[in-house]
Amino acid sequence: MSNVSADNARIARNTAYLYVRMFVTMIVSLYTSRIVLKVLGASDYGLYSVVGGIVFVFSVISDTLTLGTERFLNYAMGENDFLKLQKTFSISLTINIVASLIILLLAETLGLWFLNYKINIPPGRETAAFWVYQFSVAMFIVNLIQIPFNGSIIAHEQMNVFAIMSIFDAVMKLLIVILLQFLVYDKLILYSALMLMIGLISMLIYNIYCHRNYAECRWRLMWDRKLAAQILTYSGWNMFGSGVSFATGQGINILLNIFCGTVVNAARAISVTVSWFVGKFAINVQTAVNPQLIKMYAAGEYDKMYRLTVNSCRVNAYIFLSVAIPLAIEMEYVLRLWLGEYPENTVIFSRIALVQMFLYVLDRPLIVHINAAGKMKMPNLTDGVALLMALPISYLVLKLGYGPVAVCWVNALIWLCDNFFSVYWPNKYTGIPVKMVLKEVYANVFIGGTIMFLVPYFVSHTMADGLLQFLVVGLVSVVTSFSVVYLWGMTKGMRKVFLEKIHVSKTS
Repeated sequence: MSNVSADNARIARNTAYLYVRMFVTMIVSLYTSRIVLKVLGASDYGLYSVVGGIVFVFSVISDTLTLGTERFLNYAMGENDFLKLQKTFSISLTINIVASLIILLLAETLGLWFLNYKINIPPGRETAAFWVYQFSVAMFIVNLIQIPFNGSIIAHEQMNVFAIMSIFDAVMKLLIVILLQFLVYDKLILYSALMLMIGLISMLIYNIYCHRNYAECRWRLMWDRKLAAQILTYSGWNMFGSGVSFATGQGINILLNIFCGTVVNAARAISVTVSWFVGKFAINVQTAVNPQLIKMYAAGEYDKMYRLTVNSCRVNAYIFLSVAIPLAIEMEYVLRLWLGEYPENTVIFSRIALVQMFLYVLDRPLIVHINAAGKMKMPNLTDGVALLMALPISYLVLKLGYGPVAVCWVNALIWLCDNFFSVYWPNKYTGIPVKMVLKEVYANVFIGGTIMFLVPYFVSHTMADGLLQFLVVGLVSVVTSFSVVYLWGMTKGMRKVFLEKIHVSKTS
């Protein structure tokens, strides 16, 4: 029991670090974006985004290598096998270096061709675009090589270090933007170069910290063909899944652009931003939980893993709903407050996007079961086929004249269907009971979420739209959410721990 309490305390502490990181970086990033737009101007700011977008295509590779590195480091730690941990780190770093060389080759051939002949660059800014591209490629490679070091920090559950470094990056970027206002050299080129400098400094700090604190974080000429094949296979299937997801998202944007125009694209972009902002509240908890779930699987502690999974699903869902429900109800007022004027359909797009994000965060702990088992082929194939179905269905919906809102609902329904796979595959690979998930997660959250929505929704319909309604709905939603989570969302054990923590804080 003491081990469980210690695990829960560590998750709570790490989650708190990640929340501090999220709030600080979010505030700094919002302010930095505003200054960057002012300093660079709309044209150069757009050029920086477009050129960086070419390099962003390669993020599918970096994202999948990140997941693979973290999974195998966590697994080796869960097995308490230091030699395997050393091999995992060294092999992962070797793979990332080789991937960096391949990406560099592609970037300096196909990518450079695309930049020179396909991108609409303002006259006289060709040189600036070239250097922004080169600095962006270098920055991407720096981040790719840094992945095993970041993965080691997360595997050791040192989220405080991760949070401090993220805040350091954000503050340094803010200082650079402020400094940029007083420099006379080409600001776009200088901004790109200074961003690369921050990346190099961060990589050096991560490298030194990991080298000094984690014995496995020293590159050695170690090669284990079987382990390398496992890492590459795992990452390869993840890359397929991520690539399909990326292609589907871009395909939907293209279809909406063809049938409905750029204004609809703008509305969808805003809705995605809103949903990901709210999703971060739950994703922070999941980031803190992931290492323990994989370590429990590696150690054969399946019952503990099942219980932590169910609790994590419920925590993810209720945290997300506590923020998303009042936001969805007051979406029109919030968008006016944030943007002033906004494109048509933004409100309904944002509400549907929140539904879709809820389905995403709800099953994240179950997806970790698949990652822990390392069985990536069939889950990625079934997910990929399901997501790809969105494209022909969306095309048919638009062709029949149903409009962009119907397309958003099609995507949400496909994600709902995909959740059934998220229950099936973990049961097949790790044995988590389907009945346990359906009863203790889906049924519990559906009933609790319905109550959390109905009470503030009815209150909103008794008041006039405006600041007072926004504040009252927010207050009612907070009280309702707390009551539902405490009386319905928490298990008896969770309520007991919660009350003990309050008692300790009062007496201390």
